[in-house]
Amino acid sequence: MRKHRPAVLRALSHIFGLTLAISAGSVAAAPDCTVALWGDSILYGGFGGSLANRIKEPPAAALKRIRPAWTIADFSVPGDSAYKRMPTFVMQPMPSRVVALQYGINDAGNGYEYEPALRAMLDHVKAAGKTPIVTGLSQVKPGGTPRRDEYHAIARRAAEDAGAVFADWGSVPFNAADMADDVHPAQAYSARLVQRLAITLDRIAPECARATRPPAKGR
Repeated sequence: MRKHRPAVLRALSHIFGLTLAISAGSVAAAPDCTVALWGDSILYGGFGGSLANRIKEPPAAALKRIRPAWTIADFSVPGDSAYKRMPTFVMQPMPSRVVALQYGINDAGNGYEYEPALRAMLDHVKAAGKTPIVTGLSQVKPGGTPRRDEYHAIARRAAEDAGAVFADWGSVPFNAADMADDVHPAQAYSARLVQRLAITLDRIAPECARATRPPAKGR
């Protein structure tokens, strides 16, 4: 019986090593489903010029609900703009696989130099080896932001030139009745914008869209 013991031990050692290798391979194959959201009060879900005002399900929470595989870092700040954010943004590390940039409404409203700021942010994301998304500008009520269309066109051009993914929030179905005020979406319009962002993420990382979702109730 003792003659066979070394062979048995060698077989068990091989099986154990194979198990460890398979486990390590599974961990290594786990998809990178990380996204950072940078933007203003529209991405924050705010309205009315007060931090206390926020829709019931802000965009980051809505995105997590419909795409649960994604780990979301929300850096949205009410009142922010590409022009004001860029100097500190380009000093930030970019750990997330995807970086979504939703700026432009406040740049347009204040006549800021939007294009050079947005291009610098895109260059920084690309230099970090990450995938940038430019949302473009969501729609506003008539007269809400007179230069909105001009700045949306800038966002599209900058995204195309940088090889970024353009989500084109301007083409999402819009109804003025779905606004919380002149420029901020209420829940229904915000949900449609988030759905477009989710579809854009699906294009970049389909493996994250297919990742296991929580089981449906009753199952």
